[in-house]
Amino acid sequence: RKPGGWTNAEIAELVKKALEEKGSVLIVVNTRASAQALYQEIKNRNLCTALYHLSTNMCPVHRKDKLDEIKAKLEAKEPVICVSTQLIEAGVDIDFDAVIRSLAGLDSIAQSAGRCNRHGIREDGGSVWVVNPQEENLDKLVDIKIGREHAQRVLDDFRDAPDDFGNDRIGLNAIATYYTFYYQTRENLMDYPV
Repeated sequence: RKPGGWTNAEIAELVKKALEEKGSVLIVVNTRASAQALYQEIKNRNLCTALYHLSTNMCPVHRKDKLDEIKAKLEAKEPVICVSTQLIEAGVDIDFDAVIRSLAGLDSIAQSAGRCNRHGIREDGGSVWVVNPQEENLDKLVDIKIGREHAQRVLDDFRDAPDDFGNDRIGLNAIATYYTFYYQTRENLMDYPV
């Protein structure tokens, strides 16, 4: 994360670096528009012949076919770049060498991180980066926007005092702190009078 956020061009450069160092890269963003724009930025740079875009706009059968294709290339150790919305965070058994996650709630970050070295076969453990994109508009996605703000707060607190979080950015202490902040903000929406 950096002040002012990352441009799509800067994220594409990080993708290039991750692909060269690791071999396969998953990029998870919060909106379909962000996924499409980042996919186009990467495509324009010709970083990889196996470049994929996954979105909830795809019909489920087409999405499953693309996921099967990606899995086959990953198993064959071919270079792969996949730009996806958060649809890939749950219920998808896929294993990339590196993950770049657009800043969101810590729960989403942890889910995306679970797509890196998922099967524990990489000696280096893989790499996960969390970036704060400049060009991602969350104004209509209030829950994600609030989650992002509180994740930012926890990650900043971690940077200043990692021992307070057991030296684990997405460990139990960090997640508990995140949910405390999140639910305090949302408590008025969780009161359901009968």
